[in-house]
Amino acid sequence: MEHVFCVIMAGGKGERFWPLSTSTTPKPYLNLIGDKTMIQMAVDRVRHLVPEERTFVVLGADQLEIARKQLSQLPEEHFIVEPAGRDTAPCIGFTAMALRTLDPEALMVVMPADHYIPDEDAFIKTVFQAVECAKGGDHLVTVGIKPTRPETGYGYINALEEMKAECGLSCYRVKRFVEKPDATKAVEYLADGRYYWNSGIFAWKAGTVLQGIERHMLPLYKGLVEIDEAILASEDEKIDTIFKSFESISIDYGLMEKADNVVMVKASFGWDDVGTWGSLLRILEVDRNGNYTKGEPVCIDTEDCVVYGDGIAVGTIGVSHLIVVASKEGVLVCDISRDQEARKIAKLLGSGA
Repeated sequence: MEHVFCVIMAGGKGERFWPLSTSTTPKPYLNLIGDKTMIQMAVDRVRHLVPEERTFVVLGADQLEIARKQLSQLPEEHFIVEPAGRDTAPCIGFTAMALRTLDPEALMVVMPADHYIPDEDAFIKTVFQAVECAKGGDHLVTVGIKPTRPETGYGYINALEEMKAECGLSCYRVKRFVEKPDATKAVEYLADGRYYWNSGIFAWKAGTVLQGIERHMLPLYKGLVEIDEAILASEDEKIDTIFKSFESISIDYGLMEKADNVVMVKASFGWDDVGTWGSLLRILEVDRNGNYTKGEPVCIDTEDCVVYGDGIAVGTIGVSHLIVVASKEGVLVCDISRDQEARKIAKLLGSGA
């Protein structure tokens, strides 16, 4: 696929996976699933879409060393280092500028580094469809996942009627993006049938997404133009200063919720964003008591728990529906229904509280 680039976003902190996930080894660089880390699996997954010379990883400076070790097959210049973490809109805009400089006709496939997608062939088929739709017009193409449960931890896409893109392939007009709903709304969305989980996987021409940012996020666009000029002048300090001045905002909230050229393709693959410790119970093999364990913990009268010992002996007795994780960074014990709140502990410890 000529002019197509894969961009893997790996700059997140993964705070919901505290205490295993840290600033220097966040979630994408952990062996949570299988023998490879999540970012290694992500890079492997796109190898049938584009060659390695058109695969890029966007990350923070803290993760550069471990990324180089885990992805030694990628050239040094394929690691795009953000001067600061400012969420996905600045990240994507910064990368779009860089790719458009490399190739004025660049088309970007953007995806997170830390999602679970077991069916690689179906993934490739869906992304190919998204790319063809993006090629055929000035569309911002997103991939929607048909929900299988009333999930409150994901954002949703409200899709309208089916349409044929210029490429002739099927896609859907998008009415709106919806923030994470409460339990009642999530049940309604599941029953409605026109709401899809927001996968965070996108396809668009670099020029198209930059036009959208210019229209709907003008301060960000002006800053990106200044950064582009500063790169040509090798003014590294100016680049850092401008980037750090950006508002921290997601591409969903800053652009996709406002744009009128958004279309969706339906995913034909299984998917999970592996957002919390509890999600491991959905996607990994559990024992006869419903537990997912790692590190050979001793579990007595224990049911429906995640028990994870990272080089530390762990034992549980007479408990259920708990997350129990022990590593050299700390120990987490929480009710499985509150596993999203692990990030609160990470933030409090990071602030010195």
